[in-house]
Amino acid sequence: MKTMKMIRFSKYVALVIILASVFGCDDAEMKAIDNGLYIQEAAPSNKFDQQIITQLVDDEEVVKTLTVRLVRAMDHDVTVTLDIDPQLLEEYNNKNEANYLVLPEEYRNFEKTVTISAGNVSAPVVNLIIKPYSSSNGEAYAIPIRITSVDGPVEMKGNANHLLYLLTSPHRQKAVIIKKGNRTVKTFSTAIPMEQWTFEYWVKVDNITGEPTGDWEGLGNKNFRARIFVPDSQPLTFSDLTLRYYADGANVQIPILQFQNSAGHFDTTGFWWPDTWYHIAYTYDGTTVTVYKDGVKNNSLANSIDWTFKSLSFAIGSFGYEQQVEFAQIRMWKKCLSENVIKDNMSRQVAGDSDGLIGYWKCDEGTGNELKDSSPNQNHVTLGGTPQWSEQINFSHPNK
Repeated sequence: MKTMKMIRFSKYVALVIILASVFGCDDAEMKAIDNGLYIQEAAPSNKFDQQIITQLVDDEEVVKTLTVRLVRAMDHDVTVTLDIDPQLLEEYNNKNEANYLVLPEEYRNFEKTVTISAGNVSAPVVNLIIKPYSSSNGEAYAIPIRITSVDGPVEMKGNANHLLYLLTSPHRQKAVIIKKGNRTVKTFSTAIPMEQWTFEYWVKVDNITGEPTGDWEGLGNKNFRARIFVPDSQPLTFSDLTLRYYADGANVQIPILQFQNSAGHFDTTGFWWPDTWYHIAYTYDGTTVTVYKDGVKNNSLANSIDWTFKSLSFAIGSFGYEQQVEFAQIRMWKKCLSENVIKDNMSRQVAGDSDGLIGYWKCDEGTGNELKDSSPNQNHVTLGGTPQWSEQINFSHPNK
């Protein structure tokens, strides 16, 4: 046992000698090596790798703080430069199939040079001011900030030398209100074959029975639910891809939205209340159909067939006289969007010429009976009858 202790002690002494020979006796150099520089907001104490922040910019200026810090104080000043880093944003876009742009300079402002004085661990706080901006064409903006230079013998600490602010502005619009008299089948000008696809939209099923929702769940309330979520009603259908409601579902407890095509069917799980907005997205990656509710995966089905889309339909199937459904931001993509992309895009408009976008009905006209297609395909929909239109809705929080 004594021999083992001596061996361990000898190894420790040898390690100390090696370190001393590498770093010498210059204490200042040793302090610089075991010190570190970072942006405090990019490295909260409970999560050191958090460098992406989603920020809502509404009608007033937003002020965010940037605090440049050292792990421990030094005996001389350290001057740091912060700046916009387009490459950081490009890397994020490539990794996440996103298309964020750097927010124009007139809508942002921050002090780019700060100094950590000798004996201190922190520079004065930098205020990043973000002004309200518009994105009338569906542009998505971000602010990528990085420490670009350091005047002093100190290294960056981990990945906390940068911050990426992904900005969202409230998307407000009126929504189209569909009733039985608005039944429409729009045949596209050209059939669209797709190996992968995504369909997404905002939807709200209204209770216009004049009776309160009351005890909504369970078998005892099935008949009342069936007046609102009429069995086999199809408020929105993409060609031969059928999306239909049932009042009960397999467990006879709550309404469901069912997907069906020639290869099979599957139901959504665990939601569907009247007078509530939901964002729904169906994706197909070549082997599996997946449904997302409010940006979160809900259910899926193995499904491998050839897809060709020829039409868009409203209020077909058993759509009832007491049934009323509202829609906004209906989109058709010729690619399978990831969960992150769905979540990023769901509360805002997108550009009509976005990569892979082949159908885009914003449903925001507010008058008349035409739903314009903002995609290059221009498959405008003329609804049967004259629909009603909702009041302005903020799709950052549509149910408030």
